[in-house]
Amino acid sequence: MKYLATVAILLIYCTCVPAQRAIEVADMQAWKEIRSEQLSADGSHVLYSLTPDVGDAEVVVYRAADKQERRFPRLENATFSYDGKYLVGMLKPTRDTVLEYKRQEKVKELKQRDTLLVWDLRSQNPMLYPNAYDFKLSERSSEIFAYTTQSLVPDSLRKELDKDATRLVVRRFANQDSFYLEGVMDFRVARDRPIVVAHRVAKDSTWTDGVLRIDPSKLEWQTLSSGPAEFSGLNLSFDGERVAFLSTDKEKDGKQPPFHLHYWSSGSDSAYMVTGRDMSWLPKGYRISDDRRPEFSEDGKYLFFGTTPRRPELDSSAIASELADVEVWTTEDPLLYTRQNNKLEQDKKFTYLAVYRTGADEFLQLADTQFPESSQPQDNRGDYLMLYNDSPYAKQTMWEGGPAARDIVTVDLRNGKRSPVVSGEVGYFNWSPTGKYISWYNPVDSVYRTFDVEDRELNTITSKELGIFYDERNDQPNNPYPYGIAGWLENDRGIIVYDRYDLWRIHPDREGDAERLTQGREAGVEYRYYDLDKERDAVDETMLLVTQRDADYYGGFARLDADGTVQQLATGPYVYDDFSKARLAERYLYTRESYRDFPDLRLTAALASEGEVITNANPQQSDFNWGTAEEYRWIDHEGRELRGLLIKPAGFDSTKQYPMLVNFYERSSEGLYRHRTPVPGRSSINYPHYSSRGYVIFNPDVIYREGYPGESAYNCVMSGVSALLMEGFIDKDRIGLQGHSWGGYQAAYLATKTDLFAAIESGAPVVNMFSAYGGIRWGSGLSRQFQYERTQSRIGGTPWEYPLRYLENSPIFTTDKINTPILILHNDEDGAVPWYQGIEWFTALRRLGKPAWFLNYRGEPHWPVKTPNRADFQTRMSQFFDYYLLGAPMPVWMEKGVSPLERGIQQNLELTQEN
Repeated sequence: MKYLATVAILLIYCTCVPAQRAIEVADMQAWKEIRSEQLSADGSHVLYSLTPDVGDAEVVVYRAADKQERRFPRLENATFSYDGKYLVGMLKPTRDTVLEYKRQEKVKELKQRDTLLVWDLRSQNPMLYPNAYDFKLSERSSEIFAYTTQSLVPDSLRKELDKDATRLVVRRFANQDSFYLEGVMDFRVARDRPIVVAHRVAKDSTWTDGVLRIDPSKLEWQTLSSGPAEFSGLNLSFDGERVAFLSTDKEKDGKQPPFHLHYWSSGSDSAYMVTGRDMSWLPKGYRISDDRRPEFSEDGKYLFFGTTPRRPELDSSAIASELADVEVWTTEDPLLYTRQNNKLEQDKKFTYLAVYRTGADEFLQLADTQFPESSQPQDNRGDYLMLYNDSPYAKQTMWEGGPAARDIVTVDLRNGKRSPVVSGEVGYFNWSPTGKYISWYNPVDSVYRTFDVEDRELNTITSKELGIFYDERNDQPNNPYPYGIAGWLENDRGIIVYDRYDLWRIHPDREGDAERLTQGREAGVEYRYYDLDKERDAVDETMLLVTQRDADYYGGFARLDADGTVQQLATGPYVYDDFSKARLAERYLYTRESYRDFPDLRLTAALASEGEVITNANPQQSDFNWGTAEEYRWIDHEGRELRGLLIKPAGFDSTKQYPMLVNFYERSSEGLYRHRTPVPGRSSINYPHYSSRGYVIFNPDVIYREGYPGESAYNCVMSGVSALLMEGFIDKDRIGLQGHSWGGYQAAYLATKTDLFAAIESGAPVVNMFSAYGGIRWGSGLSRQFQYERTQSRIGGTPWEYPLRYLENSPIFTTDKINTPILILHNDEDGAVPWYQGIEWFTALRRLGKPAWFLNYRGEPHWPVKTPNRADFQTRMSQFFDYYLLGAPMPVWMEKGVSPLERGIQQNLELTQEN
């Protein structure tokens, strides 16, 4: 009888719903997303990938002239050549083929199933090169492509050849001239010119180890170095006129061999070992390491590489199992031991930056233990770099959060002179494009600062009197973050800084010469710059600005001309995003989306009006119930007007009553016009999935009061739910609540304060702030203390300062008050929230006899990541809510669970048939 009642309930909820059907998990897995969109250089073609959650992706090439398209199933890493005349990508086997090879444990054979595709867009058919492994193009040159393929050396002659050695092929796009090299282990292509270098390993007496270079205009491989050696770290200058690499003795024993640096420049017959002479510049006990690939400066004057001290190794005569394996933690360690463990592999490969000055034939050791970290301008420009050390301040970040303060010096690469910049300064430090300035925002003082590296001048360039450049709505007990910068003007003449609404041009040397470029604050319109020229280091002279209006969240885009005029080009109930421009033409690509409108690509010849839609990624959307999204406003318990999202099902009838799911995190209302693609998510309900099945969804904004995050959530959420109940279209007996992580905590807190909800899903919740405070974020190795004192948890102090706050905000201590069925998701490899938080709560609920279920996707992190696990979680969560809110039959897993004997074999997702 209950099943018949369920059918009746569903009929009531769906009375006015059109003939379309509900979205199921299998439908979500087939939904496609648009990825990797590109415009060709002249804007004549558009490239994008249609990628489902499960299944094979396909690349689509759209031709603007006649609106025709060409589709290439399973083409990955597809890209246009720099001139936009060719498409290059790797054809992969089908998903079913990959699964079959894995079932047969033939993973190595899969490598031979890939095919390189090269298509001249002016021709009918592409060229195919089977058994390809890898390919590379010049980023700013269009003459050649290079790829590796299966070696053609017969198996009978491969005995002395490394098993990973491949055949390198370099081909011209225009005429298919090709150059081959066998035995290749690594190769690189110059950024700006069609030049390739390769590392080849020896094969008996046929050829020896070596590094070779080819300039296709010279028609032959040039040997830069040869002989029995282990080569690594291969690299070129941007123009290909310089080459660097590392080598070590091929017969050298030990895990940390010393390497030599080799350098070649155009006009030389061969590379020479620049570190084979005087090594007095190298600190005692240090060696050149292959853990940092050598890099040239943009002008080729400097060649940067890494050095490192020899690290402890297990004695070759020792047996690891016979030695003590102990961690020794000390209170004076700058980093907590767990953080050190987290960084262990990184630290094993850490190197100290050194430089070879190619013109002077001299070396400088730049970084050292006093200043171990380094930062360089983009493309290693200029004659300066930054060294810094945050270790003296790292300890306090365990409870204060980041960023850590730093001691900073600059180094003049021409003479090695160090000059102090700041000590104990907090901020995120960045270089200006030319390397003239270091800039940063100091959150303690709430100002932007710059440092002129040539003139040695420290400048504070903003003030609170000038403008508010930090988050005005910050409700965490922490220094607010800045709104950020848009970029720099040409030749570092100025820096473009954001406040909440506007763009400001700030002089890099002084505060007084500042100009607000937009007038968004007066109108409540936020302007944000969109970079259309990725090769240009400075902001564009004519700036494209994406806009959003506070009053109604309407999105749009505008143009800021060089004369200061701002022209709004489009606005409406949408979000405009993903803008790009053809490199050589006035043709633009972008997306426009809303809750109902998928962000299909739009193409326009000018930004003066809306573009033409050129994709239809998911035509099946019209087959499903979809619903609408609107803003909802109400007055909370403190008299404030709050905003939230309200999703209504298709055919909504205000005279009917609907089940409702409440889902929230912090503030979400600004995403009113964001499209929510139906995909099986990792942690949250999918709005179209539930609304298509008759649910109303409510997502309220939460404003927090320091020390009382749980109470803040209660005030904001419950006042919003109460207001909706007054509207009359929500069934008060069929309201559910769902949240994950911080949302999971708030859901758990609300479960202890109200019986209004008929069912609650709480993912990865913190329920005991005392035990969680002293826990570890295993994903990073950091202590959790800062999170409670300064950031998201908003307690505002330690447990010994505010013990009652920790007690009052911890649901574990009032779990006995819960009368709502609870579904908990918490995975055993969660690196953000300790897994034992979920277990503490479940075992308490179990002892108290409360109806509760616990899902642990074994080996998964903070949320399910693997495709089958995401689909399984969404299925179980949907069944859980359907049972309590729609009266659907109970699934077998809710009645009987899934035993260890059944796990991974029998999922028990079937619905029970109750009589």
